[in-house]
Amino acid sequence: MVGAGAMLAGCGSSSASGSASASGSASASASASASGSVSAASSGPSIVANDEMEELNTVLLGKDSKIACIIVANQRGYYTDEKLTVNTQVVSGGFPEAMPMLSDGTVDVLPFGSIPTCTYVGQGDDLVIFGGTVTNGSEAIVPIEMKDSYKKAEDFKGKKIACFRMETGHMVTKSWLRKEGLKIGDKPEDVDNGDADVAFILLESMMAEVTAVENGEVDMCFVNSGQGYVAIQDGVTAVAFQPQELIGHEFPCCRQSTNRAAFEEKKSQLLKFEIANIRAMYDIANDKEGVIKDIMEYSGQPEDYVEAITYGKDDYVAAMQFEMDPRTSDVYAFYGDMVDNGDIEDTNKDLILEHMDSTIYKAALDTLIARGENADFYKGLLAKYEKNNTMGV
Repeated sequence: MVGAGAMLAGCGSSSASGSASASGSASASASASASGSVSAASSGPSIVANDEMEELNTVLLGKDSKIACIIVANQRGYYTDEKLTVNTQVVSGGFPEAMPMLSDGTVDVLPFGSIPTCTYVGQGDDLVIFGGTVTNGSEAIVPIEMKDSYKKAEDFKGKKIACFRMETGHMVTKSWLRKEGLKIGDKPEDVDNGDADVAFILLESMMAEVTAVENGEVDMCFVNSGQGYVAIQDGVTAVAFQPQELIGHEFPCCRQSTNRAAFEEKKSQLLKFEIANIRAMYDIANDKEGVIKDIMEYSGQPEDYVEAITYGKDDYVAAMQFEMDPRTSDVYAFYGDMVDNGDIEDTNKDLILEHMDSTIYKAALDTLIARGENADFYKGLLAKYEKNNTMGV
């Protein structure tokens, strides 16, 4: 029902804008200490939005409802309000096609993936994570009779788990299990031979993973992008847990990434982009019926599916939390998990500190609070920002 990546369909060359005056733009700066920690109490108009119409180039992977904030902001003309034209290029080749475009400056923003950006940073690319798209978002699918069987690390012993690389939930779960003392393998025979307590087996797609669970080839699989809701419709499988429920903290799914040149030269455009997206966050929280219609119109997906993955439906708990918060503290922890899991060759976990920045998101919140409308909602986001962004600039 939903592709591995899909975005602003009618936005292949769509426009988005919104005026943000210098007077409405409060401080965006969050001064970083030598240790990399951010001061939420910082002040000073370090980032302001220009009054003229500007452009920002984005690359999208398809029609995925995962970019709910961007969909709503575009559908409701918030980019245009902010005096920003968002030029969108949709690619069919996924991250292997999109990431080089981001790195070489062909495009300014990719709002998908945390794993690809972290991987490229680990290889030496100068990318910057400046915002979020989805927090959490993963689901563990098991045979329905095993739905309530996973409550602690010990329950994973002897299990074979299907996963695919561009999925964050299996990575944080793998790291958690290792910290809990389990030995991790990557082949079924690792468990069969007693060489590992649990095996994480890479497959080529979420569909292949779910099929492997249904056929009894593996005990569990990890999916995202609402695929958990799709998987359980056959009544054979169920969602056992969302990783944050076991590991004890939330984790970053898709992030908003840019390249260093765009980050330094297009702060006004990036600020306008975030302001519009945060306005959409307010709508997602307060206009369920209208938001469902917006996402349906964009994605072509049926109402029950859109409602389920955006808000939850009946017994299904939505896995994705749509938010623009960069969550630099969580990104730092996730990068460390990737290093520990062997997914990044450079073992310097602090490398990611130079490639995260929360000041644009902070400036967008300050701007919206200064405007006054719905200020209490944005102040609530600011309180979360202060807890979530203690690492990086």
